[in-house]
Amino acid sequence: MTVWLHLGSVSALAAQAPGGQSWMSASERARLAGMPATRRRAQFVAGRWLARNVLAQAFGGNWNDWLLTDSEDAPPQACGPVPASLSISHSAELVGCAVGLGALGLDIEPMRPRKGLDDLYAAITTCAERAALISHVAPADTMHRFAHAWTLKEACIKRNGGGLFATMLGHALLLEPSCAQEANACTWLHDGHVVALCAADITTLNISEISAARRYWRVVPAGTSHLADAADRNPSPMPELIAPSCAGANHKP
Repeated sequence: MTVWLHLGSVSALAAQAPGGQSWMSASERARLAGMPATRRRAQFVAGRWLARNVLAQAFGGNWNDWLLTDSEDAPPQACGPVPASLSISHSAELVGCAVGLGALGLDIEPMRPRKGLDDLYAAITTCAERAALISHVAPADTMHRFAHAWTLKEACIKRNGGGLFATMLGHALLLEPSCAQEANACTWLHDGHVVALCAADITTLNISEISAARRYWRVVPAGTSHLADAADRNPSPMPELIAPSCAGANHKP
C-alpha cells in the first residue's frame, strides 16, 4: 500500500489556509484556542491544512471532503471518503504529514547541539544500537546518530502507541539496520533535520520534497531484535552482525 509523505513550510502553509478557522473541526478549534504562542498556533494550522491537502491528493476529491478530529492526548483522526490514517510532525519552520490506509507514524527532529546530548543518547539506546547507528548513519557523529534514533522510536510510538519516555528510557523498542523488503521504517536527511517514517510497508512511497537517499530500519519490541540476540552472544558485535543482508536488495546506506 502506498504511503504519501509531504513536507512544507509552516509560514507558507499557514498563510495559504483559509482565515477564520471555519474549515477546522470543533475539536481542532478548541485545541487551537488553547495555544497562546503564535509560533505554535502557526504550526498547528499549517499541519492541519497540509493534512487535508495530502489526503485529497492521495485519495481523490477535495480538501474539504476531510474532517480531522483532535484531542490533547491522541493523534488526529481522519474522517472522509476512505478509512485513512495520518501522522503529522513539525519542527520549527518544517512541517510534514504522512497518510495511508494502514497505521503509520511520522517524526521530524532537528540536528543541533544540545546540552547533555551524549548522556541522553546513551540513555535511549543500547550498546548494540549505538554500534548499528555508527555503521548505518553518515556522518556518524552523536548529533546525527541521536536524531536518527529518537525519530525512529518516536515515529514507531506514534504508529503503535505507548508512552514516550517510558519507551525511550526503558528500551521497549529497539532499532536495527535493514533492507527495504524487511524494513518497517526509514529515515532521510532533509534541511538540517532527520525525517523518520514508520509503517508496515515503506517500499512504496509518494514523496517529492526529499531528494536524499533513504536509510532502512526495523524498529521492533525488545526481545525480538537480531542485534540484541547478537549482542547476547558476543558483547563486541562484528560488522557482519550489524550490516543488513537481504538477497537482491537495493540498499542505499
